[in-house]
Amino acid sequence: MNVLVGFEDGQVFSLDDTGVIRRSTGVPSIIIVRELTKEKLQDYASRGMKVFPCDSDEKECLSLVLNRVFPQCKTCKFA
Repeated sequence: MNVLVGFEDGQVFSLDDTGVIRRSTGVPSIIIVRELTKEKLQDYASRGMKVFPCDSDEKECLSLVLNRVFPQCKTCKFA
């Protein structure tokens, strides 16, 4: 099973339940935002996306989301 996660700049990554993270395409179900505002939250929620605030670097944010979505993954592998 995998989940598509995107950043506000349009980059999309696929998170796999095996812990593999790779670049992907498509409409993400989770969006990572650097600075959360009420407007952003309402906009993404209206499009059916979950919002994950994170102001760390890209890999750290993706690792945090992976561990939240798939808690059984103790390590992640960037492909």
